[in-house]
Amino acid sequence: MEFKELYEKYEDLLNKLKEIIIQSQQRVLAEDPDEIFSNNVNFFVKSYLINTCTYLEAYLQDIALEHTSRISSRLKSISVPHNFLYWRLAKDVKDKDKNLSFEIAEYKVSKKELSDSISGNPYKTIKAFRLIGIDLNSNEKFQKNKDVISSIVIKRNNIIHHNDDASDISFSDLLLNIDVFLDYMASIEETVTSVNEI
Repeated sequence: MEFKELYEKYEDLLNKLKEIIIQSQQRVLAEDPDEIFSNNVNFFVKSYLINTCTYLEAYLQDIALEHTSRISSRLKSISVPHNFLYWRLAKDVKDKDKNLSFEIAEYKVSKKELSDSISGNPYKTIKAFRLIGIDLNSNEKFQKNKDVISSIVIKRNNIIHHNDDASDISFSDLLLNIDVFLDYMASIEETVTSVNEI
C-alpha cells in the first residue's frame, strides 16, 4: 500500500468521526436537546478524544510497518549475507557466535514490535521513527504541531489512566483537534514518502 493511501484511510476515519461530533453537538445545542447527549457531554467528549488518539496510534503503526517492510524487501532483494552485516555491526564476533547464520539478510519487523515502541506521544514517535531511519523533526509541519498533539495525548492518557474528566474540552475543540491531527499525520506521510523516493 502506498503511504498516501494509508493517510487517506485514516483521514476518512477522522472525517467520519468529525461528522459524528458535529451531530452530537447539534443534538446538545438543539432547541429541544437530546437528553442522552446533553446529560452526558463529558462522556461523549472523552470517547471522541480517545478515538482520535487511537486512530493516530494505529496510523503511526501502519505507516511504520509499511516503511520497515519496504526496507526489509529492499535488503533481501540485493542478497546481502546476514553474516557480513552482523560482523560489521556487532562487537567482538566470535567464530562460534550463535547469531552467525548462512542466509541472506532479511530483518522483518512485526506489528507487535512496532506497537511496543510507537506511541501517540510525539517525542516517543520521534525516537521510534529515528530507529527506522525517519527524521520527523526535519518536517516543519510536524514541528509546528507536535506540542499540540502532545498536550492532547497527555489529556487522553489522564482520562484513560486516572479517569480525569474532559470538562475543559468542547465538541468544537475536538473538531479543531482533528484538523491538527490530520495536518500532523500528513507531515508524517510526506516525510516517510520522501525517504522512500530515494
